[in-house]
Amino acid sequence: MTNAHCVPRGAPLRIDSGGQKHSADVLAYSRDHDLALLHAPAVSGPLLELRDVASLRPGEIVFAHGHPLGISHALTMGAIHGVATHPRTGEPRFVVADVRLAPGNSGGALVDANGRLVGINSMVVGGLGVAIPAAVAQGFVMRATSRRAA
Repeated sequence: MTNAHCVPRGAPLRIDSGGQKHSADVLAYSRDHDLALLHAPAVSGPLLELRDVASLRPGEIVFAHGHPLGISHALTMGAIHGVATHPRTGEPRFVVADVRLAPGNSGGALVDANGRLVGINSMVVGGLGVAIPAAVAQGFVMRATSRRAA
């Protein structure tokens, strides 16, 4: 999983895992959610437990993982500001935190102090890091994989 804005359209996709480059294919793409689901057969790793964003509290510590400015596996620490909801549905739309994100953090994990996935880092707005909530990403994966199975 990564952000849709990180996936070059029509170009061969190579991802970095453990310092090695691997081929990957895009299984699903959503510009609306800024998410892309990738398939890289040669890559595996641990699955993260998901954190329900409704349980997040302002001031709670989170960590953003990524490869900002070419620095591999960098972590930045910050605090939750809040969860922005959709104006019509009230569903969680973004997790907002004061983590420092830079180009290369997009598509990386935002995790809590227990290592649970809070969201997928997406952008910086007004100096604050913005992530797609883990449940939104999970719903995207579920819809994408159920369409492929049908």
